[in-house]
Amino acid sequence: MAIVAAILVIGDRSPQIRDALEDQLRDILRTEQPREQVAGLAHVIDGDTLDIDGTRIRMFGIDAPEGQQTCRRNRSDWACGEASTDALVEAVHRRELRCEARDTDRYGRVVAECWTGKRNLNAWMVAQGYAVAYRQYGGDIYDAEEQAAKDVKRGVWSSRFEMPWDWRKRDRGTN
Repeated sequence: MAIVAAILVIGDRSPQIRDALEDQLRDILRTEQPREQVAGLAHVIDGDTLDIDGTRIRMFGIDAPEGQQTCRRNRSDWACGEASTDALVEAVHRRELRCEARDTDRYGRVVAECWTGKRNLNAWMVAQGYAVAYRQYGGDIYDAEEQAAKDVKRGVWSSRFEMPWDWRKRDRGTN
């Protein structure tokens, strides 16, 4: 969109520059390949992993607490890993999903952004506090959703918790 806006603004001043920018934009759009899609009813594996018709999908840019992971709230532990899985189960329950592949991880899973209708499930999981932004792999794509969850102490942000990647590293022998 910014490129289109620049073309319109510059085009008023210089038709030659506008034409050159339009040609570059056409080249970009022509070479951009559509992403592979996986669609259907999903089975939830955990808070950031799905299975659609035998295709294992790791949700892009997010990391959810592991199934056995606990968090600490009001001086007691709560099963934040189970809560994360349960939230995703409820979000996808009997709904058609559409996942757009971005990559394949070292385990052969499709790494994808997934939607139910217009709802981006990756963003929703982070906004609800059931997952954190996984900046190592997704950059800052879900920073705003994470900040909103932190601000209102939603999900894991209502407690003390270990980042899922740190929990896995520490607990590697049992997971």
